[in-house]
Amino acid sequence: MGELIKIIQPNTCSFPISMGERTQELISRFKKLDDEEKETLLSETTDILSHCINPVETVGSVTNLTVGYVQSGKTMSFTTLSALAIDNGFRIIIYLAGVKNNLLTQTTERLKKDLLNNGANSKHFKMYDNPTVENNSQNIRSNLQLSYKPAILITVLKHSLHIDHLSTIFSDHQIKQALGNNGVLIIDDEADQASLNTYARKNSKKSNDWDDEEFSAIYASIVRLKGKLPNHSYIQYTATPQGPLLINLMDLLSPKHHTVLTPGKKYTGGKIFFKDKPQLIMEIPPDQVYHEKRNKLTECPQSLIDALQIYLLGVAIVVHIEERENFLSMMIHADSKNDASRKFFRWIKGLIDLMSATLDKPMGDPSRTELTKEFYSNYQEIMRFVETKHSFETIMEKMLDTIRDTNLELVIQGSKQINWDNATSHVLVGAEMLNRGFTVENLSVTYMPRYSVGKSTADTIQQRCRFFGYKLNYIDVCRVYLPLDSAVEYSDYVDHEEIMRKWLVDFPTLEEVEHQLILDERMNATRKNILSDDVVQSKLSGWRQMNALQNIEENKVLVEEFLHNKDFKCYNVHYHTKDRNHKYLKVEINQAIEFLKDFKVPNVPDALRKSATMQYLKYLATNNNLSFIYFIQMAYDSEFRERSLNLDKMKISNIFSGADPSGSDIYPGDKSFKFDDSICIQIHKIRLKHDHSSEWNQKLCYTLGFYYPEDFAISYVGSENN
Repeated sequence: MGELIKIIQPNTCSFPISMGERTQELISRFKKLDDEEKETLLSETTDILSHCINPVETVGSVTNLTVGYVQSGKTMSFTTLSALAIDNGFRIIIYLAGVKNNLLTQTTERLKKDLLNNGANSKHFKMYDNPTVENNSQNIRSNLQLSYKPAILITVLKHSLHIDHLSTIFSDHQIKQALGNNGVLIIDDEADQASLNTYARKNSKKSNDWDDEEFSAIYASIVRLKGKLPNHSYIQYTATPQGPLLINLMDLLSPKHHTVLTPGKKYTGGKIFFKDKPQLIMEIPPDQVYHEKRNKLTECPQSLIDALQIYLLGVAIVVHIEERENFLSMMIHADSKNDASRKFFRWIKGLIDLMSATLDKPMGDPSRTELTKEFYSNYQEIMRFVETKHSFETIMEKMLDTIRDTNLELVIQGSKQINWDNATSHVLVGAEMLNRGFTVENLSVTYMPRYSVGKSTADTIQQRCRFFGYKLNYIDVCRVYLPLDSAVEYSDYVDHEEIMRKWLVDFPTLEEVEHQLILDERMNATRKNILSDDVVQSKLSGWRQMNALQNIEENKVLVEEFLHNKDFKCYNVHYHTKDRNHKYLKVEINQAIEFLKDFKVPNVPDALRKSATMQYLKYLATNNNLSFIYFIQMAYDSEFRERSLNLDKMKISNIFSGADPSGSDIYPGDKSFKFDDSICIQIHKIRLKHDHSSEWNQKLCYTLGFYYPEDFAISYVGSENN
């Protein structure tokens, strides 16, 4: 590497960064990178580390975001970050390694290979996966007390139970004493997978409003872990930051900085497949697109047979004849249900067995002749891009060995790890286990006949792109089989992704990127998809309230600055008491979005409501020509209104005053103060009442009530279904 490898010291860094022995040793083993790529990797890794908290005897925390392409080398980035962090004073690195066991295993094995160097660096690194107090506390404590100060690497499943085990370990007095205020680095891989956005979509049909069961369990466990570490830096890695940005991630984990990763020179992503070489995309005919209810195929589709034969021809060329790669793989991703995966697995197994038996028959056998004709038809397709024009006969001489050395795997919950080195060909059939985060090594042919009734969300379709990656060495034999609608969605997403990456590069803060993502017209189609029909019907219609019980002082400043010098109009009717008189103001949509963006709501249900409301406002502005909403200052002439606090659930019992028992002409109730031609936001100043809490009793806070006109929800659902 010599003089080419330099660490560029950012001006904003709070501590000196240098490339030490661990980083140099790791980089020296990245043989597939040239000097320029190594320099880029180190420069970007330094940028990430430079925004972390000083790891040496410091109290504080920070959360930052790192964005790369799908399958573009994020793991290499965070292993390099790990080495650089260790060289610069961090003692412990925690990896939140996805929500599935296969992702945990994949990350753990990758770290063992890269950092532990398969045992050669065992003195410098101590590694634990899903540690518990009973099994691992003593070892971790002893590791921290070693004179040569090895780094402690901990991989943990993104599940509240396992994260809470880790919190308990760091609550141990002796471990706390041994660690002191030395830095801990937390790396959250696939950070948006347990995001609020995913939670909202998944649970949109479960109740009449958002609650805090599933996501908040994970979120709360992360917050508890952070609370046990006086000095830590939390780095979120993702290829799809749409959800985190749109749900205003700064409310939850306070990201302060972001870094955009540069892919290596041999990376082949969306631009290659859907813009530069769209001929690599093969259409699955509509009648061969699988759907559990609408098109439950009863026999193996011809497109799957063609895809398998094209894949086998590619293996014969790239692996057995030209020896460009040691193996190739094929992925079949049919449906989220395991039954569908099993059906496609049976079909593939039957095809492989039949082709093997048929090609083993003597020349001139009718079945062998017929199969050879099929292969010849697909030979013409595969040779469209292969530079060396091998004869059909030469390739078919290798075909029987190619088929016989094909490892077929059904990848579902509980399936074994793939031994990539044990065959020259691998065919993987599965669905969710082959989704986000899972690396299909040397993937050349993808067959994904998923039938989509509605338009997919941008981050979901992108995370299915296991066919992206470092494939330039064999891009000529790569093919992706998709329904036409899916191919169009991916092509649209590539445009969306490039716009967003440009923003992330051009804008220095996440607030500016988030603001742009919400307001830019070019992103409207993707942004709208994040709100499902069910969310709009059940959660963005009628009356709802927030419980803004954190960041009280910040919200007080925000609200009072917002109210200052505004020309509110009083309602014509007065109801004699100060707490029943209200006033209203029309506010432009963009100003309303700005206000909501700055209004702090760290709890999960309120963050969901805030995010969805911001998205909904922009959708309404774009599609319904809505230019304003109403803000209503409740009880403007009163110091406050008193409300009971449910401390167990951290909720205000009810912010809305009901109608006067004597009659609605005396007071019709807070929910009568609304307009039906736009969304209304009521501003409530509340004094909390809780007789058994000196901390919360009598505390003043501002919170919000929302009114979403029912007609708007009907209009939204209608437009989505047209």
